[in-house]
Amino acid sequence: MYKTLTFFTQLLNNHLKLSFKLNEEIVSLCTVNENGGQSPKNRVGISLVNIERETSGGIRFGQQAMGNTYSRKTAPSWQLNIYILISMLFSEKQYAESLRLFSGILSFIQKNYIVDLQETGSMITIEPVNLSFQEQSNLWSVNGGNYFPSVLCKLRLLTVDGQEVADLSALISSPGTNSEVKS
Repeated sequence: MYKTLTFFTQLLNNHLKLSFKLNEEIVSLCTVNENGGQSPKNRVGISLVNIERETSGGIRFGQQAMGNTYSRKTAPSWQLNIYILISMLFSEKQYAESLRLFSGILSFIQKNYIVDLQETGSMITIEPVNLSFQEQSNLWSVNGGNYFPSVLCKLRLLTVDGQEVADLSALISSPGTNSEVKS
């Protein structure tokens, strides 16, 4: 999950630097109320809001043959969806500028709704999540009470698999070769 969030942060940073001719990185992983009520630092914040397990694919244990004599069984991998809040943490004086950057972020998400995680060889999808006014109010109340322009996104199907062996079993190569009935 950390690798996914840092990779996404780097992608968004690169996009904004190229699109808006910025010299410094402006996107960071942070909590929304990181400044303790002080004026924000004029940046884009990405915060982890929730994690949910995707159960639509079912649960499958990994079974692999190891040579001709053994097989190994691993714990089932988890398919996780993570919810991130992308917030424009800018001071009031920079509000118009933050909306200009926010438009660039929304365009980036719309164009890059499928992201190839090159390090892991897997892919995720990014989709905006609709919140009612009540849900949005609750979310911002938990995050310090001050609203900043933001979008809640779902990163779908992040796979977590430790590849830890749970069982090692002998394979049966041919039936009845080792047992003889004595009378």
